[in-house]
Amino acid sequence: MTNLSAVSTSTPVTTTRNASAPSAASNQTPAQSYTSVTLGGSNAASSAQLYSMSGTAPSTDKTPSWLSKSNDAVSTMMAGNFSASSLGARFKGLGAALLNRFDSDAGNFSQSVVALPAGTPKGSALETTLRAQTNAQTDNKISLTIVTTSGAQVDLTLSSQEDGLSVQVQVSKGKLTDAERGALQKLSDGFQTAIDGIAANPPSLKLDGLTQFDTSLLASVDLHGSVQVGGDTQTIDFHADSKQRTVSAAGPAGTLKVSVDLSNLAIVGTAKQQGEAIKRYLKQFDDAQSRGHGDASLVAMFKDAFKEMNSNVTNAAQQARAQSPAAIWLNKTDQSMTTGLADFSASMTQEVTSPNPARQNENDTFSYQTSQSSNVSGNGQLNRAITQQQESHLSASYHESLLADVPLRLTTDKNSQNYTYHQIKDDASSKTSIAYDKGVLVRATLEQSASQSTRVQKYMMGELISDNTTPQNATLSRDFLSLLKPLQKKEGATSAADISKLDQVLATINNLVYLQPDPLALRNVR
Repeated sequence: MTNLSAVSTSTPVTTTRNASAPSAASNQTPAQSYTSVTLGGSNAASSAQLYSMSGTAPSTDKTPSWLSKSNDAVSTMMAGNFSASSLGARFKGLGAALLNRFDSDAGNFSQSVVALPAGTPKGSALETTLRAQTNAQTDNKISLTIVTTSGAQVDLTLSSQEDGLSVQVQVSKGKLTDAERGALQKLSDGFQTAIDGIAANPPSLKLDGLTQFDTSLLASVDLHGSVQVGGDTQTIDFHADSKQRTVSAAGPAGTLKVSVDLSNLAIVGTAKQQGEAIKRYLKQFDDAQSRGHGDASLVAMFKDAFKEMNSNVTNAAQQARAQSPAAIWLNKTDQSMTTGLADFSASMTQEVTSPNPARQNENDTFSYQTSQSSNVSGNGQLNRAITQQQESHLSASYHESLLADVPLRLTTDKNSQNYTYHQIKDDASSKTSIAYDKGVLVRATLEQSASQSTRVQKYMMGELISDNTTPQNATLSRDFLSLLKPLQKKEGATSAADISKLDQVLATINNLVYLQPDPLALRNVR
């Protein structure tokens, strides 16, 4: 068992590193690496010897120096994590531990540890510099800001660099109530899961745990992460409150942003319907990536963002319905002609590259946008109107080898100039319109369109030998009034037969309302 005094400034912890290895928080695996950690014990020097894979012994010993002597849970966890070589292992459990402190302590907290060359005195200029650098670190840093409904603000920060690890909790602008402290603790697992995703290699978005908070106690939650990925910086920003959720990311692959509007919860369907809608949209994103040759890592993160931002909305809608029963709400028929999702806008843009030095105006690009906007109007439940518009846009271009099994390597040599250059431009839309007059359904229409344009230029030995553009278009209009009107009386049915018949018809209609970006598929809809 390791004695907790191992985190004090007086107990030696010998950490041996390869001086040429990358940063301990770089998320990279060095060609040669070795880490030896000895906590306490009289024979630390003799037992700390460790050889690299090449058989050479490390030449540098370092000793940790702590900001303050403490055996609290966070400091003990930092002592165990400090020797880790990956950012994820450095931050493992720390986010949850910081929020769980509010079970017994609602005050500020700060702790840091830096690795100093053996023999460096406590309080040296080197220690001061390393500690300041760790605290001021802008990369490999994750912060969480929570504002309570009473006005108090809680800021948590985790920072890491090769020779330093620090955490901080600051409470300002008010005093936390016991209920607010409890609400903070409930976010501990969600915060840690988000940290684990951001600190992974490659980073991923696991933010749904941060969307599950009590809006009567917590007004907003903001997360910022900045990590190094292969020598480049990946940033992630997240915001959530009772009216909206937004996440944006920027990194070596490109940028993305997903925003979900929670101000119009009347349009939100059941959890099952939302799950199906999310599944449909994720497939559309995969199809767009395949058609436009988008970066797989960017699309994967975009899919995570879309799914996470649209999660855990059903409970908020149910609470809003219970609190405002007199407002206009959608019934099962209305929901069958809508997606069940809250309104959103989402976009991703890949970093532009110019892989052909002979024709630098030929860029490889990938840009995709999609959105949903809804409107609920009328003077009451009996005289209501609902419209919902879905749209998507894809613009992409890419180079491709003439031979599938031969990699494309374009140079200024005309012998390498054998390829096709593709330019893609797609648009799709779907619009639902529903209306009631004195409780009677008077309109139920669906209008959809899809267009695709594909231009392919073929080059051999640097000479353009063909240039073809293929356009495809399709539109579809449907009127469901005659189908739905006879079923209105079954909305409140209690018999299993009536409920089953209604559900079957509504499921068939709901299957048709989603965007269909492929004109050929839209033409074949029955």
